[in-house]
Amino acid sequence: MAIHRRLLTTCAVLLAGASAALLSLPASAQDTHQTFDGFWNPLFDEDQPERIPGPDQGDYAGLPITAAAASVAQTWDPEVLTIPYLQCRPHPALYGIRGVGALRIWEELDQQSLHQVAIHTWIVAWEAQRDIWMDGRPHPPPWAAHSWAGFSTGHWVGDDLYVHTDMFKRGWTRRNGLPTSDSATFDERMFRDGDILTDVTMISDPQYLSEPLVKSTEYQKADEMNFATYPCREVTEIPRHEGDIPMHLPNQTAVEQDYPARNGVPLKSSLGGADTMFPEYQDAIVKLPPNPPIKQVEQQEEQQDHEDANL
Repeated sequence: MAIHRRLLTTCAVLLAGASAALLSLPASAQDTHQTFDGFWNPLFDEDQPERIPGPDQGDYAGLPITAAAASVAQTWDPEVLTIPYLQCRPHPALYGIRGVGALRIWEELDQQSLHQVAIHTWIVAWEAQRDIWMDGRPHPPPWAAHSWAGFSTGHWVGDDLYVHTDMFKRGWTRRNGLPTSDSATFDERMFRDGDILTDVTMISDPQYLSEPLVKSTEYQKADEMNFATYPCREVTEIPRHEGDIPMHLPNQTAVEQDYPARNGVPLKSSLGGADTMFPEYQDAIVKLPPNPPIKQVEQQEEQQDHEDANL
């Protein structure tokens, strides 16, 4: 009888300890928020032209860019991507979520405490992995090297994941030459509605943005998926002389006039700026001068191409 009583007491103690341990587990271990783990296919309902074929050069309307950003973008030539050492350059973190291919997300837990250490993302394009640290680790020092993925920290607010990222390499906010500096940062709000995952990104850049630039990206849950590797090898696509870098000189503006002239967008509006983001800007458009005829723009482009060939 005494042995039976002792066994009951021991079991009660063990159950009490297990209950206390369960109550002390972190939110991730108790599943008190939604999980993003799994495979996700990108959706292009909002921005297929921008993310698949890519935007036209000179299409900056509706973006809060500075004059410095427009000046840098004007020198950009898409043929620069054929230079071997740039062919395998990945997207920086702020654009990576919008990259090519499916997305995989998984969490990492501490084996002893089951506290959530990190949330990892992996996307097909360039097999880019990003680590979102959830354990409150210290920020790297200001002199630490920047990376394409940057340094990301996150925390849960209910079922929403809040992420802040900095220390990533200078890159682009749009694939038509619009730059970001290495001082840029971005904040994300990731949330799930059933099988739809939404990532709202707010980019800040003291050099190239006068106001935060907000973008949203959506994914749909996939039950299973085969991830192929993303091999990338540098090749000579276009033979060039050593040191020959495709670009437009600062005075060669015809290439930027082509898009607005063909699409009926006023030249001034196509250069962007914070004022072009708002509906009331439509009242200002009607007061802008007309664009030059497309034939005139084409002639200017031909002339500038001829000047480039003779440099």
